Amino acid sequence: MNNTAPRLATLFGLLATTLVSAPTFAQAEEIIVTAMRRDSRGGDDDDGPRNYNPLPAITLNKRADFLVQRVRLSNDTREAKARMDELYRTLRDLLAEAERQPGIALGRGEVYLVPVTTKDYMIPLNYGPRQDMNNVELYVKLALAPSDDVKAALKKLADFVGKARMVGRTELESVGEVALTLVNPERYRYEIIGAIATDLGKLKSTIGPQCQIDLTGLSGRVTWQRSDVAQLTLYIPYSVTLNHCQ
Repeated sequence: MNNTAPRLATLFGLLATTLVSAPTFAQAEEIIVTAMRRDSRGGDDDDGPRNYNPLPAITLNKRADFLVQRVRLSNDTREAKARMDELYRTLRDLLAEAERQPGIALGRGEVYLVPVTTKDYMIPLNYGPRQDMNNVELYVKLALAPSDDVKAALKKLADFVGKARMVGRTELESVGEVALTLVNPERYRYEIIGAIATDLGKLKSTIGPQCQIDLTGLSGRVTWQRSDVAQLTLYIPYSVTLNHCQ
C-alpha cells in the first residue's frame, strides 16, 4: 500500500501549524533597502561575505515599492533663527512641489521610513561641522509600479532633486546611491510559504515515501536582499532535513 498521501498530510499538517503560530507584525512598516544586503532586523552586512546568509531553495522576486534618494539640506546663515527658517521654508517648498508630481513624497528614517508631510515638516535639525550650521537628512521617494520603466523613473527622481528650489543659503546634496523601500514585507509571507509547500510536495514525490522531511524556520520573519536596481529577493530562512531515506 502506498503511504505517500498520509505522510504528505502529516507534513502539511505541520506546515499549517507553523502558519497559525507564525508571529504577527506591524502592517505599515516601510523598510529602507540600501545597496548593501540588509536583513529583517535592520543590520547592514558591511563586514564582508562571512556574514552573508545563504539563500534557501525557494525565494520570491518582487519589485520595490519605491525608489528613494537620500538628500542632505544644509544652511550656514549666521543668525540661528534665520537659518532654521530658511531650512524649513525649503522643506515646505519641497513638499509643495512633491504634491504636484504624482508618486513623489518625502520621508525620513534610518531603517524604517516615516512620512514627512506639510503638517509635520518642522522635523529636528542637526548641527553641521560648525555651530553656525544646521542640516537635516531625508529621503525623496518615487512610487514604482510593476509596469513602470525603471530608467525613466530614475530620471524623474533625479530631476526632482536636481531642480529643487532652495531658500536663502540652503544647499541640497544627494547622499549615496538610489536605494529602495519595501512596504510591509510580511504581506508576502504566505506566498513564500505556499511556494515552499509546493516544493516540498514535489520533493516528496521525487525521493519517495520512505524519506522523512523535517522542516524548520518558517516562524521567522520575511527577509530580503536587493538583487537588481529595482528588484528585491524575498525569502524565509527555512531549512529542510531528509531522514531515514533508503
